[in-house]
Amino acid sequence: MKKFVLTFFMSLVAACSWHSATTPIPAQFAGADYVLSDKDAQRWVSASRQAEQCIYPNLTRIQQAHFSKEDAYIHAQYVFFYPLENIIGEEYLKIIQDDEKSMGYAQYQFKKFKQTEFEPLTQAECNVLRLKARDDLAVVKGQYKSGMAEVSKEEDGKASNGVATNDNKFFFDIIKWGATLLL
Repeated sequence: MKKFVLTFFMSLVAACSWHSATTPIPAQFAGADYVLSDKDAQRWVSASRQAEQCIYPNLTRIQQAHFSKEDAYIHAQYVFFYPLENIIGEEYLKIIQDDEKSMGYAQYQFKKFKQTEFEPLTQAECNVLRLKARDDLAVVKGQYKSGMAEVSKEEDGKASNGVATNDNKFFFDIIKWGATLLL
């Protein structure tokens, strides 16, 4: 009976240890509030590299080291945080940002999978991403950018040359009042 119980427990321990074939977390990250999985880390690295290749295709380490604080912020958002948020969600990203160990483990995972292969974004996706990054950089630098879609006059069906339109209404009001005063 003792042999049976001992054999059973040995088999149970072996089965449990065999099932957990994930890579162990380094000790300095033990107790992290959020542990980024290998699969999510690989997806994050791939998405991050796609964004960086699209927005910053010619960026060198020296240029990056001399970014203004606004450029560094936009780079971090578009290359690191937005891709990660798209993979794990806003709530989990907030947990990582608020916990030093979780952030350290995420950085560890990023470095671990840095050489992950990736497909570049399509030209259309890249153009949209570049435009958003450029607009956000302008806002961070203090320039006003409306989030609303802009409609050009040609799209509106009212192509005008600017004569006798609301574009120069003020000019016509001055002429009208001047003519009234002369008469």
